[in-house]
Amino acid sequence: MAQTYFGSTLRSGSGTLTDTTDGGYVVLSQTTTVTTVAAGTATSATITIPASSQIIDLIVDMVTVPAYGAGTATLVNATIGTAAAGTQYLSATDVTLVGRTALAFTAAQLTSMSDVGANTNVVITVDPNGTVSTTQGTFRLTVVYAQKV
Repeated sequence: MAQTYFGSTLRSGSGTLTDTTDGGYVVLSQTTTVTTVAAGTATSATITIPASSQIIDLIVDMVTVPAYGAGTATLVNATIGTAAAGTQYLSATDVTLVGRTALAFTAAQLTSMSDVGANTNVVITVDPNGTVSTTQGTFRLTVVYAQKV
């Protein structure tokens, strides 16, 4: 399936839209996946969102459940920021629940999400608490945002 590209912000509404009559913005999303590694070290994946966007939501889904060695508790922490292991948008959160993880944001993180400024990387980092022995865990990050330029 092809992707749609907008060269500039798409505004919607009825009547004549001007700079003082705002019809609203289109909500967009981008998705990436990150997979744990057998060594149990942190791995990251990156999405780049356009300048002046407002991040509306971050969604983390566990696609493949990781299988750990004997005696190792299942725990995979995720952070989301502007670089690997960054926490500008999400502090360490256990994402090993089957399905979708409910995320909680701080006031500072919500402020960071309100306007990203320049073209910005949004990086998810997953960090298991031990060696993943047989099945690597796969996690999907979806960034939902509105481009406000």
